[in-house]
Amino acid sequence: MTEDSLQKDSLAAVVVLYNPDSSTIANIATYVNEVSHLYIVDNSENPDGALISALLKLSGHISYHPFSENKGIAMALNAGVILAGNDGYKWILTMDQDSHFKNGDFFSSILGATYTDVAIIAASYNNIHSRPQPSAYPGLTEVAFVITSGNILNITAWRIAGGFIDKMFIDEVDNEFCIRARNMGFKILATNQIYLHHKLGEGLSARHFLTRKEIVLTKHSPLRVYYTVRNNLYIWRKFAFSDFAFVANRTRNIATLLVKIMLYFPDKKAYFSYVGKAIRDSSKGRYGKFSG
Repeated sequence: MTEDSLQKDSLAAVVVLYNPDSSTIANIATYVNEVSHLYIVDNSENPDGALISALLKLSGHISYHPFSENKGIAMALNAGVILAGNDGYKWILTMDQDSHFKNGDFFSSILGATYTDVAIIAASYNNIHSRPQPSAYPGLTEVAFVITSGNILNITAWRIAGGFIDKMFIDEVDNEFCIRARNMGFKILATNQIYLHHKLGEGLSARHFLTRKEIVLTKHSPLRVYYTVRNNLYIWRKFAFSDFAFVANRTRNIATLLVKIMLYFPDKKAYFSYVGKAIRDSSKGRYGKFSG
């Protein structure tokens, strides 16, 4: 059992960068002073020195840790958590570079309490909660899954669960961790209020194939679809018996994605080529960064 008080002096943060633009500065400014230390882990092959210099000027409690290559979100998050744990922090906020908080209310709403067997306290970015259940904590709902960005992660729970899976690289890293944490008896909590602004892919305008009404879809690159399909296949095999409901849900989501690609996406050949490569690599146990 874990029982940890969440205080500002026990809370650090990690943000993972990959070829960031200037908007990242404003995003980080919304939370850098809400934590005791910020670890910037940079996956960019050619870091932008001027932008990094501007980021470091935001606060005196920021440290910069470049990989100088893209090692994926999982390895970057693990690196940040290890740094925070070594520095004595008990909790760590995990952030994407394109996420930001509306204000500081998320932090004031959760700081000062003691949490028992809680792996994650997540700032919600929409009103949709997965398998919501009442929790013992005001303003928080127990859920099954949350995205990585906007999470306050219990470092002890992260250590017990075994951290994030490096070989997944990107996509489904958060969901896979949530399943393992819950299977070990930890709780995942999410705020009832929306505190986080998070970008999910690019918008794609299209006309519905039946009604011809204009619709807006979320579109990722063919390479991102590769990781989505490959890592879902990994999760299906790993958790088919321990969380069949999630596997069934992801199966429907992948089927829906493939239909959307077929009906609406440009460059369908590229997308389905990457889907084929995802199936090939998953069947051969090839994980990590895509290599062709």
